[in-house]
Amino acid sequence: MTKKSKDFEFENGWENYRDSVIVNMNKSQDDFEKYINLLASGGIIISLTFLEKIVSVTKISYLGLYIIGLFLLVMTLLSNLYSHFKSMRDSATIIKEIDEKKYDEIFKNIEKRNKPINLLNKASIWFLIIGAVLILTFTSINLLNMNSDQTPQPKDSTSLPDPNTGRVNPSPKPIIKPKTKN
Repeated sequence: MTKKSKDFEFENGWENYRDSVIVNMNKSQDDFEKYINLLASGGIIISLTFLEKIVSVTKISYLGLYIIGLFLLVMTLLSNLYSHFKSMRDSATIIKEIDEKKYDEIFKNIEKRNKPINLLNKASIWFLIIGAVLILTFTSINLLNMNSDQTPQPKDSTSLPDPNTGRVNPSPKPIIKPKTKN
């Protein structure tokens, strides 16, 4: 094998690696957008459910669990998004180093570059787990309290339902009679 063919094989190996880094970078960009949409819509659904079902009871217990849980879910979103952003930025740096044939830099920096991404990913997982457990605990406690001794407060009606039909009867409205000629 000649030096030229070894150099070609060496360069071709780096080109293949470069292509795999580009694929990884593109996947991270796709995931970045997907996670923004999934987490944002999931947060909206959770918030609406809590507002509708639990806030209407007269007494809410352990509100701190809910607030900390929501904070941790926001931290999940932020750490996950920053992880993808950092991965995209590091991939671009690796591509630049390959283009400039700074192969030693890649080997020297790969662990240093991956360490914060791995830490962010682990933090995201733990934020999500702890946040979900806190919110589920809050929900469970309040649903049990609501079922045992709390009832939702009526919002729009002041009439009591008729026990025979289960429907609300409208309040009578006085009718003003027109004056008649005597």
